[in-house]
Amino acid sequence: MYRDNSLVPIETVKIAALGALATKPRTYGEVAADVRLFTSRIVGPSLDLMGISIELLRAEGVVTDMPEDLGQKDPRLTLTPDGEAMLLKLLKAPIRSPNTELSRLVVALKMRFLHLLTTPERLEQITLLRTLTVSERQRLVELEEQSDGGNLFKDWLALQIQLLDTRLTWIDGFSQRCCG
Repeated sequence: MYRDNSLVPIETVKIAALGALATKPRTYGEVAADVRLFTSRIVGPSLDLMGISIELLRAEGVVTDMPEDLGQKDPRLTLTPDGEAMLLKLLKAPIRSPNTELSRLVVALKMRFLHLLTTPERLEQITLLRTLTVSERQRLVELEEQSDGGNLFKDWLALQIQLLDTRLTWIDGFSQRCCG
């Protein structure tokens, strides 16, 4: 984790792998394909997000082979209790400003696996996302007010602010649907 306890790239990939296994047991190849597909669809190809070794996850004690698959060439993997705890800890980690590729991936993974959290934990994550979005909007409004960059730049800022307003409306509605 970074100093602010937000996630570094490898921890983000761990969410993807552990979350995939939390939904159902999968083989090594299925986990790798799921992680690669999801991360590349959100942020595109990235050397920082090339993946983690399942052997590392095994060594950390967070994944294990399914007991009924022992001795098979390609056993299905499942989370250990420590893996479940690690996933929940990572899902509850703070988010850095949501306008970076890594932060967009973290938000997408949190949304993908939000159902694994309790309702109060879900609400906490949604509130965190809303707070970050409000802060980002405020920074752009201040920039717009101070800008002498010409009409084209102000048009772009207006679009960015409008997108953030749309996101805030969506977050508020999502919060109601998700957490009542």
